[in-house]
Amino acid sequence: MPKKTITIFITTFILVGIIILGVYFWINKKSDSPKNNTTPWYQNFNPFGTGSNIPQTEDPVDPNNPNQPEGPVENILSKFYQITDFAIAGATYTEETRPIVLKEGETPIQEPEPVKIIISAETKEGRKEIQTILNETLSLKTPLVVDGVFGKKVTEALKEFQKLNNLNITGTINDETALYFSKTDKIINPLIKNQYEQVPSIRFVERKNGHIYKMFLDTKIKDKISNSTIPSIYEAFFDNTSKSVIYRYLSEDKTISSFMATLGAQKGEFLPPNISDMSVSKDKTMFFYLTENSNGSIGTVGYFGLLKKDLVFNSPFTEWTSSWSENQKLFLTTKPSYTLNGSMFSLNTTTKTISKIFGGIAGLTTLINNSGSSVLYSNSTMTGPKLGIFNINEYSSKDLETYGLPEKCVWSKDNINVYCAVPNVITGNQYPDSWYQGLISFTDYFIKINTSTGNKTTIANSALGTPVDGTYLFLDKEESLLFFTNKKDSTLWSLDLK
Repeated sequence: MPKKTITIFITTFILVGIIILGVYFWINKKSDSPKNNTTPWYQNFNPFGTGSNIPQTEDPVDPNNPNQPEGPVENILSKFYQITDFAIAGATYTEETRPIVLKEGETPIQEPEPVKIIISAETKEGRKEIQTILNETLSLKTPLVVDGVFGKKVTEALKEFQKLNNLNITGTINDETALYFSKTDKIINPLIKNQYEQVPSIRFVERKNGHIYKMFLDTKIKDKISNSTIPSIYEAFFDNTSKSVIYRYLSEDKTISSFMATLGAQKGEFLPPNISDMSVSKDKTMFFYLTENSNGSIGTVGYFGLLKKDLVFNSPFTEWTSSWSENQKLFLTTKPSYTLNGSMFSLNTTTKTISKIFGGIAGLTTLINNSGSSVLYSNSTMTGPKLGIFNINEYSSKDLETYGLPEKCVWSKDNINVYCAVPNVITGNQYPDSWYQGLISFTDYFIKINTSTGNKTTIANSALGTPVDGTYLFLDKEESLLFFTNKKDSTLWSLDLK
């Protein structure tokens, strides 16, 4: 073969190879490009950072991991429900009033209303009822004959009845006396058009714009109930009516702003700027917040719907987190870091003094139970944060032999059991710092822990479906549903506990 032909063949081969490689890389680049239906930027907004997922093996459920749930892992597809596809700033359980929707052909079931009716002395049946009331009211030697005939004996009985009730003594059923002879009857009010019912529901605030939504738990129908816009809400706290909300956000001048508003009200109220910590009482009628001053920090109790504020705390230290028990008692815990030992204190709002409960625990974070008798806490160890329970009355603690953080738990109303989102895998030991900062993101399974016996019951594992990192947990009234925010994208979820 001539040398010129060989050169042409080699050159053609190289060019064809370059073209094939170019087409290959162009196709792969195109397939990796963002699509129109990608998650909007605001759904991924997270002041703590989204962090990165914990490295997983091919099987996300590692049987050799000490923090894995015991027993068979249940199918989670029917247990988890994603309520929002957008990031939220806060949510609460409540009950909404709604009209009963009638099916075709049904008529409203109207409960009769009790009505007080004056007995008429003009009818025989009415006079019989009056004679019966006189017999029941007076101690007559000889009871009246209930025959509807008013004679001398009835006249004397009426005079005695009028004397007994300080009425003008006439012996007749005049207008004044008639009011004392009445009965309660039940009638249907024709003005009642619909029947209403109380329905369990939740309300939540969209993080992007501060809009408020409600969702009935039985139908899962969601409605927007407020479109007042406040951009980039970081936190939202509801009161006990779910109508007043405290919005917390970062202003353009980098000031932390807190604004309290009520649905339907024309004006709201700004709380002091740069509140470093805020918590709401168990009955959601009050809230506590911390602000800094030249001498340290001060703590104030506010009241939803009122302008009243009470200064209850003053400290040279500024780094605190607060919580409430059911009896309106406040608790303060030093802000946690794995490098420091923390302590927990009770705050007497009357004397404005604090008393130490326990401390000397690295990376201490806490969750007080409803009665204020026990504390769920975490201890930063070389292998990760471990959960423990501290009994305030007995001044004793117990290791629950579970890795996790109290911020990922909620107490049952029985003050014994806790529901927790705990990580399938623990990476590193710089907790809770790395989780707060978003450097680590967990993939959780959900358990119920009996803090008295230490027994644990597995509910579901998100590693088998959409991985979630649960936080801000709360329960419905019947404790049949657990609600939480997925820290990975701040979406709202529920978990069926039944």
